[in-house]
Amino acid sequence: MTANPDARARARIDERSRAVIFIGPALAFITVMLVIPAIRTVYLSLFDRDSESFVGLENYGDIFTNPNSFDSANWTDMFTSIPFVVGVILLAVAVAVGIRMKRQSGRAVELGSPTMGPLVVGLLLVAFGVFTAFRGTLINNLWWVVTVTVLSTSLGLAVAVLADRRRGERVAKSIIFMPMAISLVGASIIWRFMYRAQDGDNDQTGVLNALWVSLGKISTGSGLPTLILALVSGLLMVALLVLVARSLVRRQWARAVVPGIGAFFVGWFFVRFTGIVSYGIGGVKLDDDEWVANPVLFVQEPPYNSFWLMVILIWIQTGFAMVILSAAIKAVPTELIEAARIDGATESQVFWRVTLPQIGTTVGVVVTTLIVLVMKVFDIVKVVTNGQFDTQVLANNMFDEAFNRGNTGLGAALAILIFLSVLPVMVYNVRRMQKEA
Repeated sequence: MTANPDARARARIDERSRAVIFIGPALAFITVMLVIPAIRTVYLSLFDRDSESFVGLENYGDIFTNPNSFDSANWTDMFTSIPFVVGVILLAVAVAVGIRMKRQSGRAVELGSPTMGPLVVGLLLVAFGVFTAFRGTLINNLWWVVTVTVLSTSLGLAVAVLADRRRGERVAKSIIFMPMAISLVGASIIWRFMYRAQDGDNDQTGVLNALWVSLGKISTGSGLPTLILALVSGLLMVALLVLVARSLVRRQWARAVVPGIGAFFVGWFFVRFTGIVSYGIGGVKLDDDEWVANPVLFVQEPPYNSFWLMVILIWIQTGFAMVILSAAIKAVPTELIEAARIDGATESQVFWRVTLPQIGTTVGVVVTTLIVLVMKVFDIVKVVTNGQFDTQVLANNMFDEAFNRGNTGLGAALAILIFLSVLPVMVYNVRRMQKEA
């Protein structure tokens, strides 16, 4: 019914038709499955629990004013928290080392310098102390994001580097990646059995508490196992102290950090196990002059029970970070590494000054992916504690409010809050990918 188009018009029609044919179904699917439900959720968040009376932003106000969402009543407790105190000490060490490095190299902090270790660990421990003092759903979510993202990325990077081009690399990486094949619900059930604690004199069916209580019985005993374990821990402590002393004498400050930390923990174990300090170590306590089982309440006892839930996700996501970062490390041009070695760089310097800058973009992808995942964490908390014992997170709170308590308005507001929390990370990812393209 129209005039026949010329060649240019046919080319324009062809291009526009391709866009409609190939992108149209995807846009239609996204509109129906994502855009419309999102708009509907925003609409519901502005109404009351029965979606009948318009309440404006009242539901959002309830989220931020509810003590269960944010509770700062005991904020001063962070100054007496062990992680906070240890973190402050490490930060003081980082400042002292940084001043020395500033005089030697002109830079107080740089990748691979001795300042980085105490600085990063100190900041993480200080954050732990703050999170244990400020309680609530919002703080728990922030704690999850910081801890899971930092530890999963760090452990994945460490495994990728240490196993790279080593004998048994494939076997080691396969074992570490294996938890990725387990669903979050399945992993949560496995770790729930690992954390289980039995009261009284009942046999411990949880793996961790069974080992802990057995260690306590050995520690307070006087047989051959007690003697052997005390001797082994003592020799290990002496060996680590020798490594620390050797590194300090040679002024290799960076090499003294890891053995020093190991000597501290092994020494703590030794003095507790042998009874030099306190009565021993392990899951036992004195009750009417009799040693009885004293299991650890991993998931029932706040504030660190949230961390034990995070361990489950770290256990799973370390394999993901390892695979992605390992592929990036293998893609680093060997010419750069060989040139650095010819110039006299050590393996540590090659990693910090050559390899890590080359894979910086991939590290960013892993970090942002983990942040998006952790902000929506639901399965682990639902299966292990169902939000009890101060372990509630936004996604589980949203489910409880919307479906268990029938408060549609507040549940929708929590869903929008999760969306807004993830949105900046997604925008950053998209812009970075566009810039690279």
